Amino acid sequence: MDNKFIILGLVTVIIFLSGCIQSNVSNIDGLSPSINTHLKNGDQYFNNASYDTNKFSYTMALTNCNNATAEYNQARSLASEGLTYANNSNNTVYSTYMQLVLDEIDSKINATNELRIAIPSLENNDTVNANLHIGNANTFMSKATDFYNQRADIVKQNPTKFK
Repeated sequence: MDNKFIILGLVTVIIFLSGCIQSNVSNIDGLSPSINTHLKNGDQYFNNASYDTNKFSYTMALTNCNNATAEYNQARSLASEGLTYANNSNNTVYSTYMQLVLDEIDSKINATNELRIAIPSLENNDTVNANLHIGNANTFMSKATDFYNQRADIVKQNPTKFK
């Protein structure tokens, strides 16, 4: 009779531990849709801000910059949480992937900030400063694309980890 309780206890502990091992990955999987939604929304606002800037609708462009920043900050907060889970899982693939997500988001936040700085310069016909900040925004967005491509390569190289 005691052996049955010991076996039942061991099975319970094993099931519990296996659930804990998977919980970090499950938590990352749970965050991914929200991170992607905020990134997509941020990208749409950034693109709208760029469009508005080109159409000289500076007030709307600033509003879209603010909305993009809010969305990117939401994504960043969730991705930081995901990186913690990835690091706790002791899995370098997930850790590297989540760090690239953060790097991409940080680049997009920086690009948005540069565009936000350029807009008042455009309003004041200070094209030298405006062009400098617009160039910086483009550079940051290019870096964001590089980080995205690196993430895509990780997914491609590890199909069993990313379903």
